Amino acid sequence: MGNFSLRAGYIGGICAITFLLATTQIQASWGATPLEDKYRPARAWIEKFSSTPDIVAAGSIADAIESCDDVVGKNGYCVVEVGDSASGLPLEIFRSNTKLQGKANMSPLTSSKNGTFIYIGDNTKRVVIEGLDIQGHSAGNHGIYGIIVEGENIKNILIRNNRIHDFNSNSNAHGIAVYGTAESNKRSIANVIIEGNTVYDMRTGSSESIVVNGNVKKWEIRNNDIYDINNIAIDAIGGEGTSPSRTNSEGRVLPGKLDAARYGFIEDNFVENMHTTDNPAYGSKESWAAAIYVDGGHHIQIRDNVVQNTAWGYEVGAENCMVSRQITMTGNSAEESYYGDLLLGGYAHKGFKADKSIDCDPYNTVDANEGHGYVKYLTVKENLFNSDPVEPDNVTLQYRTTNAIIIEPGVEPVNDQGNGSARGDENAVRTTE
Repeated sequence: MGNFSLRAGYIGGICAITFLLATTQIQASWGATPLEDKYRPARAWIEKFSSTPDIVAAGSIADAIESCDDVVGKNGYCVVEVGDSASGLPLEIFRSNTKLQGKANMSPLTSSKNGTFIYIGDNTKRVVIEGLDIQGHSAGNHGIYGIIVEGENIKNILIRNNRIHDFNSNSNAHGIAVYGTAESNKRSIANVIIEGNTVYDMRTGSSESIVVNGNVKKWEIRNNDIYDINNIAIDAIGGEGTSPSRTNSEGRVLPGKLDAARYGFIEDNFVENMHTTDNPAYGSKESWAAAIYVDGGHHIQIRDNVVQNTAWGYEVGAENCMVSRQITMTGNSAEESYYGDLLLGGYAHKGFKADKSIDCDPYNTVDANEGHGYVKYLTVKENLFNSDPVEPDNVTLQYRTTNAIIIEPGVEPVNDQGNGSARGDENAVRTTE
């Protein structure tokens, strides 16, 4: 009997441990893992720039940057002051260790040309754009962009306290855009800070006022004011073919695994007055555009943002053949959203994993082949969603949002038993942690 009791206790212990592990694994399958501060971009390098200018751009900004090597040495940290006498947009920056510092109350920098006004390209490191006033113009059906960071092996970029406005296009315009084109993780764009900027009076067509797109990691978009715009304010994108595509073992072309903005923080931004009713790219009608949008990005924290008077407040979706995953939303607020405060999931009825006939080649896709992605491992809680929208649900679930914890008024659990997965295009949502 004694041996039996000991044996029973031992077996019971194993069963209890096994049950505990299984329960822990099930719980871990729901919701996002909080993004740790170690993924924030580095900042120590910023202090290496002098607090006073090394060069004053009395004319061409490009000429001033070119003279940096003579003043501070080839690899020296160089501060170029940009004031009313400066000129020379469009401007390309390929010199590392360079800071453009706008003079207080400067007149706007502008150009009569379309295209990109300030471009930061391949292999450039430790560049600061701060305190500039950059004014665009109406480019018709042409593209026009304020600041573009594009390419590969670009590290440590700070875009801070600039005023960017009046970039208007019927097709595509950006205020600030970061495009990571590299195929490898090592040559990704990394450590990008976009903070304290004021972006306003933008008509961006099919594009966004501020965007990170493709192979970009460890970034922050924080403390920006964005208002009076006619499409998405802030977007983190994956799957558009910004980074090279791949072909799987079945011969299917898919977005590259690194073609996704990731390990990023969208925090403390203010967005007001965003509607597409004057946007020809959407037929000059109100569309389902959100002020703050994650579209194919992953490992992103969205916290303490304020959104007022927009079409949708926030959206986590996947237009391309991607899985938006590990997204945390806390402490955000929205009011006066036309359609609703939060939109979740892929919007097409079939997911690209289940339907292999869907064309996932990012260079071929058209609107009819979009919206087939997935949203997975999502935590939404402690937000203030205060709108009284035209849609029946202030938080709207479309298709394929799984492993989700959503603790918001009006949200009901769906397929909330098990490990967080769901059949086909169904959702799986828990409303408790």
